[in-house]
Amino acid sequence: MGLIREIKRWWESLFQREAQDCFKVDTLMSAIMQREQRRWYGTYTGQPEWVCHEPGRELETINFAKKLCNETARLTTLALGITVEGSARAAWLQKQIDKYRARMMYDKCEYACAFGYIVIKPNGKSLDYVLPDNFVPTSCDDDGKIDGGVFIDRQRQGKVFFTRLEYHRFENMIPAVDPVYKVSNRVYKSDADGSIGKEINIEGSPWAGLMPEATISGLEKPLFAVFGMPIANNLDVNSDIPVSFFSNAMPELKRLDIASQRMADEIDDSKKLVIVGDAFSMTPGQKITERIKSLRDRQGNELPRYIRAIPGGTEGDDYHEINPALNTEQRMTGINHYLDSVGVKCGYSTGQFVLNGRTGQVTATQVEADDRETIQTIKQIRDSLEAATNDVLYALDKWADLYDITPVGSYEVNYDFGDITYNEDEDRERNWQYVQAGKYPFWRYLVRFEGYSEEDAKAIVAEMEAENKRAEKKGLFDEE
Repeated sequence: MGLIREIKRWWESLFQREAQDCFKVDTLMSAIMQREQRRWYGTYTGQPEWVCHEPGRELETINFAKKLCNETARLTTLALGITVEGSARAAWLQKQIDKYRARMMYDKCEYACAFGYIVIKPNGKSLDYVLPDNFVPTSCDDDGKIDGGVFIDRQRQGKVFFTRLEYHRFENMIPAVDPVYKVSNRVYKSDADGSIGKEINIEGSPWAGLMPEATISGLEKPLFAVFGMPIANNLDVNSDIPVSFFSNAMPELKRLDIASQRMADEIDDSKKLVIVGDAFSMTPGQKITERIKSLRDRQGNELPRYIRAIPGGTEGDDYHEINPALNTEQRMTGINHYLDSVGVKCGYSTGQFVLNGRTGQVTATQVEADDRETIQTIKQIRDSLEAATNDVLYALDKWADLYDITPVGSYEVNYDFGDITYNEDEDRERNWQYVQAGKYPFWRYLVRFEGYSEEDAKAIVAEMEAENKRAEKKGLFDEE
């Protein structure tokens, strides 16, 4: 598996070098960053460099990096709402951004956490989500945001492989004049998966109809967006390339796997074992080969699986019982220590990741006090996601202008993120108090906390009000 993964990564780096040579550009990815991205890829996919399958030295991974990225993405996109309003253009943008939101909540935000960043680019029909192994960053703006790069797209038709290199960049065509935005396409054809092959006319490829070159003026941002982790790059301080969310916790992830493996080994070896001599396991004179083939007691019954005969000559009455002790509590302490260390080094509050965490009722106020670091970390990632989404909307808006997809119109975007300190029981009790005080409609309470549709909830309230009126009217007549 490791060899296959390395070959795959070598092929990907080969295509990246081809992309650089094709357009005569240099990548912003240093050798250090390329090496680290390979390490992050292996760690996230369950094949970190420390995994070992050699007998006697086995070390498996619990793949906590996957869990870490998944939880971070879940909190980042929790109850995410994106509303685009203002015109017919806004309505079209809303349809595109709804699909984008669903993809971010499903897996794309998690990939950005794992690999440092993800590039989102309109393709005419929808959005492409490009991981770092299929993108060569070539330039950044004054704020350190990537604004130029080569996209690598591969397709297979039968036994033929097609590769398209799409180069986006700003160029100063005339000094002292605003730069123009240029997009160049080059297509290659090969009979082998590991080769880019020879350049061909784009019309003879799956991308027929695309322009080999396009120049666009009046753009302030690139026609793609980069959603990256808001973490300083301490691996290559001269680089603006975002780093993986767990980049600072690689040593702790390894030690966590070691601690987990030690506990697993101890559990595997904890089976009760009884070692007995000849007098317990066979009759005198029985050949050793017969004993090995089928152990029986003196009554001819099969021995329990935890009983083993002493090999070689014995006194006959030897009996040894082995009951290995489990150091579960100590092992769990070690595992929890490294779980906590990973979380803290990634920006989470102490105790966020432990196997024996909080118990009992926890109020939102208490969660907010205990999880201050977690809240701040997630807030920073949400800010980065919001900025990237604004860039996605900008790219889609300009794309609609270029291809006259919808009428030109303004738009306004609003974001709504879920409260990670939210406690439903506490919220339910508070809203019920509002209902009793007459400050909150009961039908809204039924919809929000009891799962009723708005129509059914209003019908229930109407029935209650009618019943109360009948009761009041009956009470008046009874008094008479």
